[in-house]
Amino acid sequence: MKAAQIRMVNQTTLKRTGRRDRRKLAMRQALLDAARSLLVSRSMDALSIDDIVERADVARGTFYNYFPDKEALERELASQTRARMENEIAGVNKGISDPAQRIARVFLSMLRLGITAPQQATAMMRLFPRATDPTAPINSGARRDAAEGMAQGRIVADSEDVVVAYVTGVITAGINRALDLPADHVREFAQGLGAIFLHGLGLKRAEAQRIMRDAVESILVQP
Repeated sequence: MKAAQIRMVNQTTLKRTGRRDRRKLAMRQALLDAARSLLVSRSMDALSIDDIVERADVARGTFYNYFPDKEALERELASQTRARMENEIAGVNKGISDPAQRIARVFLSMLRLGITAPQQATAMMRLFPRATDPTAPINSGARRDAAEGMAQGRIVADSEDVVVAYVTGVITAGINRALDLPADHVREFAQGLGAIFLHGLGLKRAEAQRIMRDAVESILVQP
């Protein structure tokens, strides 16, 4: 076979392989999206593989072409959700060094997720039932901010665990409430709860209100 013919065969094979890989990725993601949509109304424990494939509109056997069991799908879904959260937080905190401001902006970015992507927000809370556990890996960023804030005297608390439990508890409660509020009421709610939130960490009330007001203007878009 001539060199030109070999190149044509290789290119055709690559194109076919590329299409096949894209189809596989699309089907894998369809199964993940189906599970995520079902998490709006029930926990992962309450979902069955039959529920997931029915929502994805595929045969049950198709599921096992991509995941060995439901737990593997759950791990992948949690990984995707955590990556989205971390990207969101990294974006809003880019260039922000003050730990109190960072915590405020994390709080608001999670509320924004509840407004703009309620399905993602609900899935996040159902996928991480231990989110308020200070030792959970998902809280590593909050723990770093807590340690830095305490070292600087910006945050007043007996331990990092106390700070992380408080921060994650308020964020979880805030998301739950934001999901139930009309979109045009979220900014006022976020400002009020956020100011109390920061004041509870040890900031003076006036400074807590100012930081939260500036963060709200920066992160929460007026509907």
